Amino acid sequence: MLGQLKLMVKRYPPLARMLRPVYSRLVRLRSAAVHLPTRIANARVPSLREMAEDRAERIATAALPSMSEVAEGRAWNGRIGRSAVGSDVTMLVVSDLRIDPRVEREARALASAGFAVTVICPELHDGAGAAANLDWGRGVSIRHIHWSAASFMMKQPGYLADLLYQEAIKTKPFAFHGHDLSTAYAAMAAARFHGSHLVVDFHEWFSENVHWDADKSVWVPYQGEWKQQLQHLERRCLTEASATITVCDSIADAMETELGGTRPVVIRNIPDVSRTTSRNYPPLKQQLGLPESCFVLLWQGGTGPTRLIEPIIEALAHVPECVFVIRGPSLDLFGAGYLALAERVGVADRVKLEPPVPSGDVVAAARGADAGIWTLPALCRNFTFALPNKIFEYLAADLPVLVAHYPEAKRLVLEREVGLAFDPYDPQSIAQSIKRLMQDEPFRMRCAANTRTALAQLDAASEWRKLVALYGSLPAANSSTQALRK
Repeated sequence: MLGQLKLMVKRYPPLARMLRPVYSRLVRLRSAAVHLPTRIANARVPSLREMAEDRAERIATAALPSMSEVAEGRAWNGRIGRSAVGSDVTMLVVSDLRIDPRVEREARALASAGFAVTVICPELHDGAGAAANLDWGRGVSIRHIHWSAASFMMKQPGYLADLLYQEAIKTKPFAFHGHDLSTAYAAMAAARFHGSHLVVDFHEWFSENVHWDADKSVWVPYQGEWKQQLQHLERRCLTEASATITVCDSIADAMETELGGTRPVVIRNIPDVSRTTSRNYPPLKQQLGLPESCFVLLWQGGTGPTRLIEPIIEALAHVPECVFVIRGPSLDLFGAGYLALAERVGVADRVKLEPPVPSGDVVAAARGADAGIWTLPALCRNFTFALPNKIFEYLAADLPVLVAHYPEAKRLVLEREVGLAFDPYDPQSIAQSIKRLMQDEPFRMRCAANTRTALAQLDAASEWRKLVALYGSLPAANSSTQALRK
């Protein structure tokens, strides 16, 4: 071949430039062929150990399947719960753990039953995890990861938590426990990846909730494709998860009826009143330097546009003897607006803003008020079906409770005669409920006395034992492991 190319170039000189690259490559190939046997003979054959270690290294560094590939069954298509062993539980959550008592109560309940619980949660900002210095007792460890792991929450569909998933699969627990739909997809993928059980706790009915519309600067219900995506995942959880949990019967019944699958187990947000607080709290009026003669109405919990606190402030104009204390997070953002409204309606001297206390202290810190109040706007069924922990915390603090007239809260308060319900948008209605408690002392005292009876009947300890029983019912991959947990 090389000889023929030389002859062609000699007869047709214009071809020289065109054929030179071909000629050079053929020369290199011939040289490699000549020396190949020698190279093979002199090459060192790797040992069996070296080959094994190289294979292990390549496997370890190979790209793992993505969260979506696993969750949708396109890779690592393990059956949820098929390989579940041991007594470890990995919880995934996106929230401020300092003020999320439900996560803490569930973690503590499982730890007290012998489970080892790891809580994985994005920081609020760099260094926030270490600064919080949370200690939830023996058997519970908290792993904060970079705040960017929560950025998926701002994007449709709001549950593609890939960084949480990547962190979660570093563990291989008996069960992955997703707190709310925002972490359910990552927990589902992790459960499939390892064959662990999947437990999803619907703190809220996500597809019936609201999201922030940046264009309109308002909170709006999920609609259209976004709502359909959320409903699809909820339906998958109800049919594919080892177990699901939610906070009240209204949500559990509606989810089962409208989405299908297994009805979630209801575990209400009842606080453990036997827990030791971080410090002693004097009665609230003493804390704030208020006279015993004034009537103190307490809001203890989240603040901001979705809380509908404004009509309560407006109601104070009709109840001059009432002092309204707002204690909760985010008052640095929203407090000025509350004070400006109070100034406009002439009640600025009777609205007190107080910073939040640790979640384990809210009951002790609330004692000494005359009543607690809860409300939400009627923006979605998640709000109107709500049965929040703050209602139970007021009861645990021996406070009569005023609630928006939504079905779950109204039924609890009226049936157990621990307070009154009102129209959340009508300051006059709110004022009338406050006046009834202020002016009818026998009724107020009866409501306060009934809080103890109501809590005894609700039995907080049994509520959290439901979670332990649920985990105890999940089958292990081998009987000896299940026997050990029992």
